[in-house]
Amino acid sequence: MHLNHILFLVMSAIWGVTWISTKAGLNAVPPLFFGAVRYVLVSLVLVLVVGNLRRTFGSGRAGRVVLSSLLVIVATYGFLYWGMVYVPSGVAGVVNMSMNPVFFFALAILFGQEQATWRHAGALVLGIAGLVMLFSSKASFGGTEKELWGAASVVAASLAYCLGSVLTRPLLKDVSTLDVTTAQSVVGMAGMIALSLAFEPVSLDTFKALLAPGPLAGLLFVVIGGTFIAYTIFLRLMREWGASKAGLYSFVSPVVALILGAWIYAEPLGWREAAGAALMLVAAAIAIAPRAEPPPA
Repeated sequence: MHLNHILFLVMSAIWGVTWISTKAGLNAVPPLFFGAVRYVLVSLVLVLVVGNLRRTFGSGRAGRVVLSSLLVIVATYGFLYWGMVYVPSGVAGVVNMSMNPVFFFALAILFGQEQATWRHAGALVLGIAGLVMLFSSKASFGGTEKELWGAASVVAASLAYCLGSVLTRPLLKDVSTLDVTTAQSVVGMAGMIALSLAFEPVSLDTFKALLAPGPLAGLLFVVIGGTFIAYTIFLRLMREWGASKAGLYSFVSPVVALILGAWIYAEPLGWREAAGAALMLVAAAIAIAPRAEPPPA
């Protein structure tokens, strides 16, 4: 198995676990505050260890760095968390996970980074069918006005993340993945702090709640695993595979979250979940499998 395929599985597994870890944090503190603290910690570590912000923002890259950061961090978490206030988590999950590969596929083609293939289109359809089957028994949606706006916000979060990721790819030609992660984390930190201060009540008790064992463990895993490891892998795969192929973690991570949910929270695991998970894994395998090289003439 190629190194990139191993990294893809590691990334997908980590981001599957982050759903459980984030839940532990959001049960104790406001969501935007949780996101702000996450990127404060990430930025402090990366600036001290990696540094090199001047090079990343230099040579005319500053505008793209700031725009991509605002999209992949601030807009993504702002829209996603706001939407989750009004729609059930099952609805948010199926909307977000099904729209990510669609937007990645469309935007990568629109920006001329990739060419459409029938194999990837087929994998996309198969994977989305698996997602719908996976969440069909979990997602209840009343269709009220607030729920509709909430669902639209989750879609906007997915679009922001995918557009920001596609805009990030050109940066990776001249700047290392860790340097890009560092710069985006600093911009994202500033934006998340501003959002949290503007829309959430934050007090000393909020910080105390975050330091409880469960929320703190969740925060540390999201910081170390979700950002330092998984997002850095994602940037590498985007550079080498393209956004649409790297974004197929959306078909693998829910399977990891499903297994952990059944194990840790005793969530039901029936035939719908098993069949949906199988479809998504098959879709991801089809899409990331290396193409057969034509025999030499």
